[in-house]
Amino acid sequence: MNKKNKFLFIILIFFLLSNLANSKINLQIVMKINNEIVTSYDIEQEINYLMALNSQLREIDQEKLIQIAKRSITKEIIRKNEILKYKKLNLDNPNIEPILNNLSRNLNFTNQNDFSTYLKKFNLTIDELKKKIEIEDEWKGLVYSKYIKSVKIDKEELNKKIQKLAKNEFQIEYDLSEIIFEKKSDTSLDDLINKIKDSIESIGFQNTANLYSISDSAKVGGKIGWVKNRNLAVPIISALKNLKENEYSSPIQIGNNLLILKINRIKKTPLEIDKEKELNRMVLNETTKQLNKYSNIFYNKIKLNSIINEF
Repeated sequence: MNKKNKFLFIILIFFLLSNLANSKINLQIVMKINNEIVTSYDIEQEINYLMALNSQLREIDQEKLIQIAKRSITKEIIRKNEILKYKKLNLDNPNIEPILNNLSRNLNFTNQNDFSTYLKKFNLTIDELKKKIEIEDEWKGLVYSKYIKSVKIDKEELNKKIQKLAKNEFQIEYDLSEIIFEKKSDTSLDDLINKIKDSIESIGFQNTANLYSISDSAKVGGKIGWVKNRNLAVPIISALKNLKENEYSSPIQIGNNLLILKINRIKKTPLEIDKEKELNRMVLNETTKQLNKYSNIFYNKIKLNSIINEF
């Protein structure tokens, strides 16, 4: 080896050792979910992802951000591993692009180039986001295939509801956000509710949704979007009817979980009902609601059988 090559070799070794030293300082194993290792870098990237979807997360402290990111990444890995038992994830899912475009519009971007530039500020790429969208959509497909036969729709009851609604001249629509939570065995329900209410007053509804909600909407600060009053269940209608914009409901019992809804905006529009279309819409809404319930049950069952270690 001549002197020049020897010098280059020494420089190369120096940089390799330097990078290794830096990785030991900056890159730590923080979790192990079954056989998958989660590093501090993974947590940092998950925080970036969640902050890109909900900018209000900037307002909460780092410890809570890490807690939110750990829960989010745990859910993603457990879902991904379950999906991989049945199929590969290779970004061939045709739903990815429409979901991505819808997400971009919800964040007020008119095209994907601007959205991509925005993501770069969070050290994220469009492809990384597509991978997350694919996991979420494939999970929904898996839940659908497993539980669709368990969904029960009372069309007669829905038709009665439509007949009653048709007598009204106007309809109310709500722009809603949600926090869906479950009672924990180590905390009394009253204490948990008070903790969530205190959190809403302290860091806002969106950040509290990220912190406490078990719904997939937690990633976007609990945002649901516009919902017609007639598509809501009676207990929810009752809980919302006396609320004003920017107010939130008391907890509503939904199966084994509890729901807090916030009204972001309200609008009143003339009511025009196509009974057939309305029935189809109600069936879809009810199907989605029941599948979301089964999704949580299925996930909790898999999580219970998973090995999750934090370091």
